[in-house]
Amino acid sequence: MKFIVHNLRMIRARLRNNGWVLAELFLVFIVMWFLCDSLGCLKYTFYRPLGYDISHVYRLSMITGGESRDAGMTKGDKYISILQKLEREPTVEVAALSYWSLPMSGNNSYNSLAVQDTIGCDLRMINATGGYTRVFRMKEDAKRPFAAMPVGSDITAGNYVMLSEDAVLYFKERVPGFSLDTPLNWYGDSANVVTQSGMIGGFRSYRYGADAKWVFRRMDENVIRTELKDYTAQIVFRVKENMDSPDYRSRFLKEIAPHLDTDNMFIADVVPYTEQQYQFEVVRGDVDKVNTQTVVVVFLLVNVFLGLIGTFWFRTRRRRNEIALRLAMGSTKKQIFCLLMGEGLLLLTLVTLPAMIVCYNVGIAEFTMGHTELITTWPVEWSFLRFLSGTLGAWLLMASMVIVGIWFPAQQAVSIQPAEALHEE
Repeated sequence: MKFIVHNLRMIRARLRNNGWVLAELFLVFIVMWFLCDSLGCLKYTFYRPLGYDISHVYRLSMITGGESRDAGMTKGDKYISILQKLEREPTVEVAALSYWSLPMSGNNSYNSLAVQDTIGCDLRMINATGGYTRVFRMKEDAKRPFAAMPVGSDITAGNYVMLSEDAVLYFKERVPGFSLDTPLNWYGDSANVVTQSGMIGGFRSYRYGADAKWVFRRMDENVIRTELKDYTAQIVFRVKENMDSPDYRSRFLKEIAPHLDTDNMFIADVVPYTEQQYQFEVVRGDVDKVNTQTVVVVFLLVNVFLGLIGTFWFRTRRRRNEIALRLAMGSTKKQIFCLLMGEGLLLLTLVTLPAMIVCYNVGIAEFTMGHTELITTWPVEWSFLRFLSGTLGAWLLMASMVIVGIWFPAQQAVSIQPAEALHEE
């Protein structure tokens, strides 16, 4: 305590000189908090679990050409034939057929479900066969899997659904007592009751996306042949892990694809889903955006690092004569070293609280009024924990800069002979 009081007195005695340092630390802390918050949210968003697995998953690319040999076959018939052949392949673990429903594809359809006819939620529609959740290894209740969900009589107004976990949480926050047994209805259609058949575990639409609000509906061959017979479908499949390899794509096109061709529908390519993920992020501009933001953050960090170190380096070197006088009066090198370090960290601590107040109010204002992407670039909810994490990161980074800025000139200063420094004075 005496050490802190002594340092406070020293800071007060040099208030004119320390005032500029305090002002600099105050401004730098705000900038540093913004950088730490931005970089932290970026890393958290990128590396937190996606909620499904796309490793060993491939997507078929199909083309139609020439005259059909069987005029009675619809598109739906051809897709079903390809899917059935694919499921019989020894290297394939599970396959699924879907319409406008693949993650990271950009091909979507939406609708709204409501509780009590008034509280609605916009949801992405997933229309797929039973193997969909197993292809992507989504979390589901073993007692109520997606593959066992009843098929609605009409795909455009299906009366059996499964909600994603985030959609369930959305309703629970707004409807007391909401559960998986609560009846739903399509928004604006209160006559038809929609029954929940289970829940799919939480996941995100893509690596830079927020938690997904999706509604799942299962299709069977009858729905595909009758209601979706003229629409373009997508087929994905999971390869058995021990049979996947870097050359699987070329082997598939050479050995397996010719056996899947049906009528005038042919397999053009088979694309690893990791490749589709990267293409989707490039098309959306996320890759360029994140790379740009990262470069800006790193550039600012380097400049702040050099500027703050330079300030304390220069400040410490100017006090060589004071240090020599203290040595002559009997202070040890360790005491002087601790005194300089303590004063620098205390200066930083003094500006932390007022800077935190400014940062917190910026965050509150941005999330309640602004939404100008100043600090809402990534889908991480604003919370006091997020604010404290950014504050702690900023303080530790600045403390390390202060220590480095004092360490080396202090080491040189305490090595000087007192008589030599006093003679110069």
